[in-house]
Amino acid sequence: MRIRYISYGISKTGGYRHEKFLFEQALNQYSTSNPEIIGEQFRKQKLFTSLAGYIELVIWSFLKSNADINIVPARMGVSAIWRNLFTKKQVWIVIHNHDDSDGKSDLLRRYYNFLFKTLRKKKHNRFKVIVVAPFWKNYFENTIQLPQVYLFPNFFNYSFYQTFQTNSKNAWVHLGQYSSKNDKKTVQLASMLSKHGYYCFFSTLNPSEAKQGGGKFDILYFMDFNDYLEHVSRSCCTLALTQINEGWNRMAHESILVGTPVIGYKRGGLGDLLKESNSVVVESIDEAYTCIVNSLWVLPDISFNLKYDIHNAKNYLTPLCQN
Repeated sequence: MRIRYISYGISKTGGYRHEKFLFEQALNQYSTSNPEIIGEQFRKQKLFTSLAGYIELVIWSFLKSNADINIVPARMGVSAIWRNLFTKKQVWIVIHNHDDSDGKSDLLRRYYNFLFKTLRKKKHNRFKVIVVAPFWKNYFENTIQLPQVYLFPNFFNYSFYQTFQTNSKNAWVHLGQYSSKNDKKTVQLASMLSKHGYYCFFSTLNPSEAKQGGGKFDILYFMDFNDYLEHVSRSCCTLALTQINEGWNRMAHESILVGTPVIGYKRGGLGDLLKESNSVVVESIDEAYTCIVNSLWVLPDISFNLKYDIHNAKNYLTPLCQN
């Protein structure tokens, strides 16, 4: 038996980490009954922004998705399904979110519509959609009306993150991950907070975006993941003020794990995260400002962190492997 995880990209995004962990857990699950199982990963270390580039990605993913179980992101879903229409092999398509206001090109919108139409037409349990939050399970099952939708949340090694927890907080505000999906008024909020003596910073996975000094906020790139977690743990809060419906928001979850409160918008799976963790939900930059300067937040109890501990992943994986 062979399981493959096929992906693309230049950064270890939250989506990539989620998909990779799913692949590793599936490999572990099946290896208990099949010691000869083979796990393989294929990743294109590039982004595809043109039509020619996307055609290249489609052809490449079509050729690679011939394992017994093929785990792919949404943009490889159609090619993987086509490859396995007349086989007994499975395709697990991970869709983190779907929001028409997130700046997709018309071509990409058409692609997603075609993917959804294909999944509705091919109602076979070999073709499965995997989502990261209850919001998205409900959305894809009821709004998009897709069959075979499974929930597999983000899981973390809580004992590892726990080592970074500290009661020593600075007047630092983690503005979130530097991205076009953030509320554009976040920069205005940083300016307001800097007048109160707060140090504001974005984090980034792209070293070319990093910059420090000369403004109301810094953009920090951390070569060492532990340095990133230590920096976040010493901040007074993390913001998740996204304009689009989020898949979940790994950065916000990691902040909670290291003991840093989160303030965010109720958008997509991020709303599930904020609600479950007893984090602060706001509706505007002004509300976020008030919460920060007045320290209006409560940290979640231990039950939230334990719910998404890596040891609970098997509870969500079992239904996937049984069908």
